[in-house]
Formats: sequence, C-alpha cells, structure tokens
Amino acid sequence: MENDNSTIYDDVLRTIQERHPELLIPLVNEVFHTSYPVNEKVTRLPEEYQKLVSKVVADSCSVIGNRVYHVECQSTKDGRMMLRMAEYDFMIALANVGKYSGHYRLQMPKSCILYLRGEAGIPEEDELEIELADGQVVTYHVPSVKLEKYTLNEIFEKNLLIFLPYYIMRYEKKFNEIAQDEGKSEKLVQEYENILKQLDRSDRAEREGLFWDMMRLIKRILDYQLRREDALRERMDGVMGGKVLDLPSDKLREEREKGIEQGIEKGIEQGIEQGIEKVIGTLIETYREFGASKEDTQTKLQAKFELAPEQIGKYMGKYWE
Repeated sequence: MENDNSTIYDDVLRTIQERHPELLIPLVNEVFHTSYPVNEKVTRLPEEYQKLVSKVVADSCSVIGNRVYHVECQSTKDGRMMLRMAEYDFMIALANVGKYSGHYRLQMPKSCILYLRGEAGIPEEDELEIELADGQVVTYHVPSVKLEKYTLNEIFEKNLLIFLPYYIMRYEKKFNEIAQDEGKSEKLVQEYENILKQLDRSDRAEREGLFWDMMRLIKRILDYQLRREDALRERMDGVMGGKVLDLPSDKLREEREKGIEQGIEKGIEQGIEQGIEKVIGTLIETYREFGASKEDTQTKLQAKFELAPEQIGKYMGKYWE
C-alpha cells in the first residue's frame, strides 16, 4: 500500500486477519457473491508461503474453502495499483502452485481492492491486459470495494465489521468544519456512541476478545485521523474511553454469573476469580489504553462486579502496571 503513513491502515487490516479472520468471510461473500457460512474455516497461507508473499507486502491473504483470497487496502487512487496487484497475485499464485494432469498450473487468487476514501474516478472494477508469448491477450480483473458507499446500517446488516475502524475516513475533509460546529460535533459523537452500542449487541461481538480488539482498532485510526484537531479528538476519546466504562455488555454479566457458579462448585473466591479475572484484566488494560484514570476504573469495576475493594485492588495491581 502507498505512503500517507498508510502502514497504520495496513496494520489494522493485518491485525483483523490475524486475530479475527472470520471477519473476512462477510467481505468475501459481499464482493465475490459467495455464500460461505460464518463458521467457515479461514486460514493463512502456510508459513513457508507467507515468507515468499511477504516480500511483496500483500495486506491480507487467506484461504477460505479451497480458494485463496487477497484483500489489498488502498487509501488513495493510484494509477499503478493494478501493476502492483498483478505482482502480488502472481507471487501468491507461485506460493500456492499446484500440479494438474502432470502440469503445473498457476491459480490466481480472488482479489479485491478496499478503497478507504471516496475519491472520484475509482472504477467498479479495474483491469489489466496481459499479452502472452503466443499472442493471446488475457484480461485480469480486480473488483473495487468503496467503503464510503456503505452506510452504518448496511455495515451491521451485512456483518461487514471489518469496515468499522476505517469509518471515520469518510469525514476527514470536514474535520475542521465539524470541530467548529457544536451541532455537527455532537452528531459525530452520537454516531460513534451508536457504533459502540451496535457492536456490543452484535452476534460477532459475543466472540472472545472481538469487541475490545475492535474498540482499540477504531480508536487507533480515530486518533490518527484527528491528530490535527485536538479538541475534537479529545471529545471522541471521551466516547471511546469514558463511555466504555458504562457499556451494558451482556458478556460481562454472563462471565460474572459463570464465575459465581464456578465458585459454588470449586470454592467461593477461587472459582469467582477464575471465572472473571480474564474479563477484568482485559477491561483494566482497555480502560488504561483509552485514557481512563486508575481511580475511575477501579470504582467502575467495583460497582460492576460487586467485589470488595481489596479484590479489585489486587486485579488493578496485577493488570494496570
């Protein structure tokens, strides 16, 4: 991917691929009109193939079913993008080459370009003509995915949660205008409060760690995008940090109840701690990362889990530092 400190956008996509590869499935279904179930196995290329592919720095390359899928993240229109895509995909095909009826066959991956900005002139599908040695001309097609075309409702309806960290980019040309207008600032704050609530209710968010990982990735790009708008960034940090303390996540309640049940079976405090310590530790680390104070974090956790101050203090000492 191109510069513009674009590694932050690439890193977010790679993090999603590594930690929550299942989020690639709705995107693949949307772009390639497949119908993989949400529990379809998603795997990365074997390590020896990854080393070969990594030489051309492809953003996301995974195997779903019996096909290789390649998603490239692009923040601006680039006239040479198709040349890079051809290079990436040829290397991916070489890394995954197979033999059929005694002959090697290169199977190109199914690839798409995820455009993060809504610039004019981006085609629905880009193409590159390849002339072979015998004179045949083969047209290589790569569809474009224009993130800005998707409304927030469509993102959640189609389970395209992979788009959420980049959602703020549709507003980047209006940041200064939004920052100076209280009504527009409040509207943006409310929109992100709605994102957090919907993400918290999402079936996907019930999976271990997804909600918190998405929160971190959303905040990371928010902070980068708003780096020149201090007041607006601080206000959005309040949404991503302070508001998190009050999110009514059912998973927290479920883990607490599970911990109590384990406590009855295994011995009161030991069982409770085993049941909820992992969740409390994740919360403490997340609150700290989002800028919450140590005192506010301890107060909120004590109230949420109804534990004694000394118990919460022990967790704070273990996970805050």
